[in-house]
Amino acid sequence: MKILSVSTATNHLSVALNEDKKIIVEKNEHDERNHSEHLDPLINEILVNNNLKLKDIDRFAVAIGPGSYTGLRIGITTVKMFASILKKDVVGISTLKALAASCSDQKSLIVAGIDARNDNYFAGAYIIDSAGKLVNVIPDGHYHIDTLLNAVHDYLEQSKYAKLIFIGSGFNKQGKLIKDLHVPFTYGTADQNVVHAGIIGKLALDEKAVDPDKLLPRYLRRTQAEVDWHKKTGKPFGPDSNYVEEV
Repeated sequence: MKILSVSTATNHLSVALNEDKKIIVEKNEHDERNHSEHLDPLINEILVNNNLKLKDIDRFAVAIGPGSYTGLRIGITTVKMFASILKKDVVGISTLKALAASCSDQKSLIVAGIDARNDNYFAGAYIIDSAGKLVNVIPDGHYHIDTLLNAVHDYLEQSKYAKLIFIGSGFNKQGKLIKDLHVPFTYGTADQNVVHAGIIGKLALDEKAVDPDKLLPRYLRRTQAEVDWHKKTGKPFGPDSNYVEEV
């Protein structure tokens, strides 16, 4: 199965072509903010260099969040359009799961996160089970660092895991609080700490395809636009999908 995968969730842009679990090629741009200008050329470059056309792709995959509101929409809109027009499979992958999947340590609790400022993080924790599958054990969410580390502490208390690895952005400034857990820990490498489309492609191989129209971003917190919409309409907050579909 040929899978074309995209991540525009952060300031790191990544596009990859996978053949089943093998990463054929991955293209990355670091610290760029203009994903809308660079995404299509990267996709085209990968296709041309591999003598492929979009119609030759069997499945499209994309990081659906958390992440940059604008960035997520760019990637998701692009793959939705491809999948809808070409009548191909499309899969959404948690940005945090993609980060966690860069770690292969079965003896550590993997905490994946994206700095959301003011000591807040989009984060979740994962383990690799005996079958080699990545399992989400602390749900992806929007956490203050104290709440996140309390959840980590509670999980460690009732599990066999005695080590931690923090993958993603912003955790290195929380070293003092992390040390208070009194558990050996490490940080991810520079390569692990960014989202890779090739990993998204690997994860997408085992995921169930969805209707392109139902592929929506997972922000994990209210956008300012949604807050303003609530104030204007007086309608209660519901799932992100209700708001996204209405506007």
